[in-house]
Amino acid sequence: RTLLASIKFLAQCPCPRCLIPKAKIGGLGSKADRLWREKKMREDSNIIWSTIRRVREWLYVKGTNIASVAVKKMLVSESLVPTVNSFSTRLARFGFNFYSLFVPDLLHEFELGVWKATFTHLIRVLYAYGHDTIQALNRRYRQVPTFGRGSIRKFSNNASGMKRLAARDFEDLLQLRMHTDTTLSFLDTSTTRLGKILRYFVSETEKEFDTRDLPSEEAARGRRKARMAAQSLAQDSAKPQLQGRSKRRKFNMQTYKIHALGDYVSSIKRFGTTDNFSTLLGELEHRRLKRFYPRVSKSHFTSGIAKQQRRERILFRMAERIPGDKSTKRTATALGRRQATKADTSDMPSLRFEDSEHLPYTDPQVHYHMSNGVRHYLSLSQWLRKYAGDPAFVDFLPRLKDHILARLLDRDYDGDESPFSSAERSRLTFINDRIYRHKVIRVNYTTYDLRRDQDSLNPRTHADVMVLSHEDDELANSHPYWYARIIGAFHALVYYRDPTSNSSLCDPVQIDFAWVRWFGRDLDHHSGWKAKRLHRLGFISSEESGAFGFIDPKNIIRGIHLIPAFAFGHTSEYLSPSIIRHPSDNDEDWTYFYLNFFVDRDMLMRFRGGGVGHSTTREATNVFLSDRDRLDVRHVSATDCSNDNESAKQDECDIVDYAEGPAAQVEAFELPAGESDQPDSDDDYGYSGIQQEVEGEDDDSDDGEDDDAIEGNEGNEIDDELGAEDGEDGDEELEGFSKL
Repeated sequence: RTLLASIKFLAQCPCPRCLIPKAKIGGLGSKADRLWREKKMREDSNIIWSTIRRVREWLYVKGTNIASVAVKKMLVSESLVPTVNSFSTRLARFGFNFYSLFVPDLLHEFELGVWKATFTHLIRVLYAYGHDTIQALNRRYRQVPTFGRGSIRKFSNNASGMKRLAARDFEDLLQLRMHTDTTLSFLDTSTTRLGKILRYFVSETEKEFDTRDLPSEEAARGRRKARMAAQSLAQDSAKPQLQGRSKRRKFNMQTYKIHALGDYVSSIKRFGTTDNFSTLLGELEHRRLKRFYPRVSKSHFTSGIAKQQRRERILFRMAERIPGDKSTKRTATALGRRQATKADTSDMPSLRFEDSEHLPYTDPQVHYHMSNGVRHYLSLSQWLRKYAGDPAFVDFLPRLKDHILARLLDRDYDGDESPFSSAERSRLTFINDRIYRHKVIRVNYTTYDLRRDQDSLNPRTHADVMVLSHEDDELANSHPYWYARIIGAFHALVYYRDPTSNSSLCDPVQIDFAWVRWFGRDLDHHSGWKAKRLHRLGFISSEESGAFGFIDPKNIIRGIHLIPAFAFGHTSEYLSPSIIRHPSDNDEDWTYFYLNFFVDRDMLMRFRGGGVGHSTTREATNVFLSDRDRLDVRHVSATDCSNDNESAKQDECDIVDYAEGPAAQVEAFELPAGESDQPDSDDDYGYSGIQQEVEGEDDDSDDGEDDDAIEGNEGNEIDDELGAEDGEDGDEELEGFSKL
């Protein structure tokens, strides 16, 4: 980018769009920072042309040294280079400012830039804190469940090492991509908050921790020094240096990649959403081709990669012409890996991975799709007698009949809180006394941007869902969603004898239903946008009547992603040993889970409110519009005022300024006396109580912004599989999904 913009690399003004000095980049999101972007934009003007012509004449005609004071004085103020830019030569005659071509790059500047540098410094903090924090971090990342067909994938056993991580891995570590026009105002204020939090993060970590090089960084420095020594002409005179203590590192706020975060709003307004100008697609294709590199000759790798790609395409075409099901091979592989379980798997509410079930592609027009197969059935009476002592089976049959009767009688769903009498239940009969198990429920939904998408819900892996709640909106703690974990997906064929009809004959009715275990929200935990905390959920105790229930698959909105609250550990208080748990759970549950509504863009909008495609749930989710940060409220108020021409309204706008707040009084990025650039006092961000004296030695800052992660998979096997729908490695991960 610096080459295309004809500016000097790592110079005083690193931005290709504006002339902000590097020393003032740390004021991201402040009022002064906004003024720099608006008032000091780069312009392809006559002044630039004349400056470059003069310097080139000095260099190439008069022979002036490029390192002379005169040349530096001409170029240093705007970090120019004595190069004639081809964009300027071709486009300046049309009045086009070629500097406006350079838009932010979400992949390299945020995911592999700012977030990678932040994550790296967090690892340095953990090393400085000591104990077993690094091992605990790796262990917790490994236990984070997968989600969707690639939104969240299984983390490696050494997430802190950041070895051979591609861009998608860093994206998984921080799933926050706000890019739609409907969220531009909130993205703008979020940039202000982000700059404030980063400055606070830097000040606190510098005071509390003596952060040093990571072992990988120290090893890389040693290799560089060894290469330099080997290439030196004066090797004989070089004296060996003793290995001292690792270099001290601080988080570097003065980087272009941090500065670029403030340009996303303006770029989206001009060029559309970030998907239009991200380099992600090209890098993904690059990753696919790198799989072939270890298999070809390094002297003729271009033609070798082309041959490998052509052979792969031929094999795919051959496979498409071969009839038959591929599940046989996958089943044999899975059976070889399986260990014996503690319970009889034939009685489990969910099917095993190796149990085959035919489910064709799903019509995108239907809301959900389940198999109609009758191969995997349970004899209801025998099953309930066998597990009569299981707390999950308490009142199973009465509750199931209540649920089915409410649907047959077209009653509105209220959580099945209105039971039927024994006489009414006796009119319902299960044909052959059977219910039929199924592996997956596919749920189609409309995303916030009016696209159709699909979640594949498997009771063994991706089993957490949300439905619309039926609470009183006037309650203080009302919430638009209820959350549940699917224990099993079933269908039943039933007869219902209508008492109003004299005929005893009736046609059987198929009822699809999901047996679920309900979550409850932790009302003592402050959560939401205003509190800047994720919602915290926990299983309802089995001693309560509402711990288990049944839902109609058509009421499922979509799947959700829950992250265990590792600090609270496991508990067996919610449920005694039961068949509904997976054997690997050791008859325990996580005490709490955090609801990750940053897992994808659609989920973000479902908890932000105002999604264009969420018309069916918009009325229920309007409650989120009032859950805003104070800065968001000021920004919206200022926007409303700016669109009103009345003088009274304008007076109010003068009072309510969106830039008011933490960074409003920043001038040249220095706070007035007595002011603080720290967040509210109740937000300690986890650093309170941790004291560690920092040595006052000089620091050579390093932004940690290398892009080696993209190339990290070279020479190694690359995981190209999409989603872990079934929680397994290999082709079986795609089981249960259909094309839309």
